[in-house]
Amino acid sequence: MSIDTAVETLSKRFFGVTPARLVLGLAVLGAIMAVLLLLDRDSDGEYGPLDSRSPEIGEPAPQFALRTPDGELVRLSDFAGQPVWINFWATWCGPCRRELPDIQQLAIEFEDDDIVVLAVNLGESSDTATDFWDELGLELTILLDSNEDVAIQYRRLGLPNNFFIDREGVLQGFQLGFLTEGQMREKLADIGLS
Repeated sequence: MSIDTAVETLSKRFFGVTPARLVLGLAVLGAIMAVLLLLDRDSDGEYGPLDSRSPEIGEPAPQFALRTPDGELVRLSDFAGQPVWINFWATWCGPCRRELPDIQQLAIEFEDDDIVVLAVNLGESSDTATDFWDELGLELTILLDSNEDVAIQYRRLGLPNNFFIDREGVLQGFQLGFLTEGQMREKLADIGLS
């Protein structure tokens, strides 16, 4: 029996089609999968870390794009010209629970200065993050870092972590670990808010 005959016999026996139809079917299936993958990507194909830089004081902040719980894509670059405070947190983090209400109050206090606070949740579902937000009565912008890729980009070591970016997009300060309100105010002064 030749290989061609064996392939034809097997394809008819197991799939009920000729080899040509089997190949055509697999090609169509592959095309459908490719279309589904393209539709699943963001409109511009960019999500997570957008560059490979790590955070360095005095240097432009590493760029990223993440989604809100509602599915809106938010890029750090969307806030060019505004001071930005990035807070990495999780619901299981006790110090995060303690510092988030102070972050909320300072965001309100400095809203006339156009401050943007991006609260980046690490590895939790949208429902878990929003339920926690509702419990604490917070209104800060939640971003979901489901795979923790942006946290890795920002060299996260434990939680919470805070990064302070000035209006020019330059990282002016960071704090790995819990911040008191006084320390928060000092970091905000470093980006021109006092």
